[in-house]
Amino acid sequence: MNLVIDGMPDLQSTIIDNRQAVDAFIAAARAVRQTAWTTPRAPRKWSPGQVTEHVAIAYEVSRAILNGTFSGRAAPRIVRPLIRILALNPVLKTGRFRQGMKAPAPFLPTASPASVADLTARVQAAAGAFEGEIEAAARQGRTFVDHPFFGRVTLADYSRLQAIHTRHHAQQLGSGAEHPAAI
Repeated sequence: MNLVIDGMPDLQSTIIDNRQAVDAFIAAARAVRQTAWTTPRAPRKWSPGQVTEHVAIAYEVSRAILNGTFSGRAAPRIVRPLIRILALNPVLKTGRFRQGMKAPAPFLPTASPASVADLTARVQAAAGAFEGEIEAAARQGRTFVDHPFFGRVTLADYSRLQAIHTRHHAQQLGSGAEHPAAI
């Protein structure tokens, strides 16, 4: 299906890009040595398992935002445009996250992540459900999501954000061949 909406970037191409990011992420997660899965890559950093769980959570929460079931606390509407300008727009413009950005509370992983197999399956399922929700929204004629932190975000930008986020965290997994502290 070709989901070009009112001159926006081809939504389908952002969905395909997101799927490619997820596939690469899952491959990187599966390549992490079992002994490194629960070892933080540096002090006060997440382990590969926690990174993988965070990515799954991000897709799950993003889907809930899309379908209106997000139950977390939202930023006041009046500050959302400012948050979008300062946090979202630079990511979309550069295609990457700034160093040192911290995940909001709803996106934090547990201290003891599940196995590689369980978490990669969770990422795959959550990303697939997110993609399905994006496509369903477009079929319903929606062109944007009312995000609880960013305000109005086009569906294409929201899909693109997920791909950027997933690639950002794939880099933190390494190839699995490095020493655990290097990943």
